[in-house]
Amino acid sequence: MLPASDLTEIIANLSALNLQPNTAAQILAAVLVPLLRSSGPPPEPIPIREKRPRSKPQKRKTSRADDSPRERAIAALKANPGVPLSDIAKLAGCARSTAVNARNDLAKKARKQARKSASAPAATSVLAKQTARRERAQRFLRDELARGPRSVSDIEERAAKAHVDQHTLEQARGDLGVITSRGNAGGVQAVQWSLPG
Repeated sequence: MLPASDLTEIIANLSALNLQPNTAAQILAAVLVPLLRSSGPPPEPIPIREKRPRSKPQKRKTSRADDSPRERAIAALKANPGVPLSDIAKLAGCARSTAVNARNDLAKKARKQARKSASAPAATSVLAKQTARRERAQRFLRDELARGPRSVSDIEERAAKAHVDQHTLEQARGDLGVITSRGNAGGVQAVQWSLPG
C-alpha cells in the first residue's frame, strides 16, 4: 500500500488543479488503482453471507395420542359421570381446563349423535311420502288414459280435483312413458296424452 504522505501529496496536487469533482475522482481512480495493486497483496474479498433456506413451519399434529391428557380426562368422565371436574382432573392427571374441554367434546359428540339419529327416520318418511304420491299419480294416469287418448287440459283439471299436484303428475307421466300428440278436437288442435302400446 502507498504511504499516507504520498497519498496526501497526490490529493493536494489534484486539488490545486481546480478540476471538476467528477474529473478529479476519475483521475484518482486511474492513478491510485494500479498503484494500489502493485504495492502489495490483493485484499481478501469480504465474505458474503450465504442465505440459508427458510425452514418450513412445523405442522401441528391433528390427532391426539391415546395417552394424551384430554383422552385420559374423557375416559375418567365416562367412568365417573357425576364427579366434579376438579376431581376428574386429579384422576386423569391433567389440568382442570383440559377436563372442561373433554366434557365439551363429549357433549358435542352426544349432540351430533342425537341429530344423526333424529334425522334418519325423517329422511326415510319424506322419501316414503314422495314415493306414495308418485304411485298415486301413476294410478290416476293409468285410469284416465285406459280408454284412449285424452286432452291434457282435461287430465290436469281432473288431477287437481283428485289432489294430484302438477309436478307429481309430470313425474308419473315420465315414469309411464306417456306419449304426447296433437289431436283435432272440433277444428281446434289440442295436445293429447296416451299410454304407449
